[in-house]
Amino acid sequence: MNPAQSPSKVSGISGILITLAAAILLLAGIQAASSILGPLILSVYLTLIFGTLLHWFERKGLSTRSALILTLIAFFAIIAVFIGMIAGSFIQAMSDLPGYLEKLESDLELASPFLISIGIDPETLTLQNLIQIFSAEIRGLMNNLWDIASPLILVFLTTLFLLFEAKGFSQKLQIIIRELRPGDLNRFIDLAQKNIDYLVIRTEVNLATGIGTAIILSLLGVKYAIFWGFLAFLLGFIPNIGFWIAIVPPMLLAWFDLGPLQAFLVLIGSGLMDFLSEYILFPHFTARGLELSTAVVFISLFFWGWILGGIGVLLAVPLTLCVQMVCELSDETRWIGYLLGPPPEGNGEKK
Repeated sequence: MNPAQSPSKVSGISGILITLAAAILLLAGIQAASSILGPLILSVYLTLIFGTLLHWFERKGLSTRSALILTLIAFFAIIAVFIGMIAGSFIQAMSDLPGYLEKLESDLELASPFLISIGIDPETLTLQNLIQIFSAEIRGLMNNLWDIASPLILVFLTTLFLLFEAKGFSQKLQIIIRELRPGDLNRFIDLAQKNIDYLVIRTEVNLATGIGTAIILSLLGVKYAIFWGFLAFLLGFIPNIGFWIAIVPPMLLAWFDLGPLQAFLVLIGSGLMDFLSEYILFPHFTARGLELSTAVVFISLFFWGWILGGIGVLLAVPLTLCVQMVCELSDETRWIGYLLGPPPEGNGEKK
């Protein structure tokens, strides 16, 4: 090793270690405050989506006040539909539950020889015991209702107040960045725009997926088709696996209600819908698709889920895009953004 080069090499290694140590401390702090930061981050992303709608109304010639009123109406309407669909599906499911339990008990009687062979006593799976089990689960859910509802209330209120401040807050950020890092203003604007574009396009594609899934399930006669389509829309924000998690319950319900053929048709129809959405619609709207490695996208689900819980899984891709773009703003961390990107094309040289 050349002694003249050793200080610079040591300095470079020290810089990398300091950057990694700072990142670990930052992530540890985020994880410790995930119960508060998770809903706040989700509120910011919802504000980005509805803020885009607000700016669209303004481009159509409406005043800022009128655009804000229409955006709030859309926001409240979506919340009302969300609550109505969940409540309606829950009430309908509760009314159908006794019939399902009776059918399940008759199926258990037919399967009793198999259950005995694997060491399960069929007498413990009577209708009365099943009702007691389900009742206990429902009571536990009701007791934990506030723990479930409180983050949602925080997201709702924070998003509402952020919408009122959306335009002024973005202007403040631009002024601050222009003063502190004037040369990077366009990069920050590009970062924000890419995340907004991803969220808007992802929402549009998921909406098409949810509607298509609901239509397919309705044609096949699966109960609660609208709710399952809504679930496919929500879980579509989790890349690669979210849609298939959403399809498992209606497929089992179709098997239980209609038979194995209908369950297989649900799988085939849903798979076709997912293929059209993920491999035709999404790449078409995004032109080049995500500027992230496929492996990074998959790993990010578990990483952000560990850091922020369920909200982290839902926002794994936007958060990873933010990390990638922030890393590309600095020469010291640009290599991290390059590692998070897709494989290089052609001869492997970085463009």
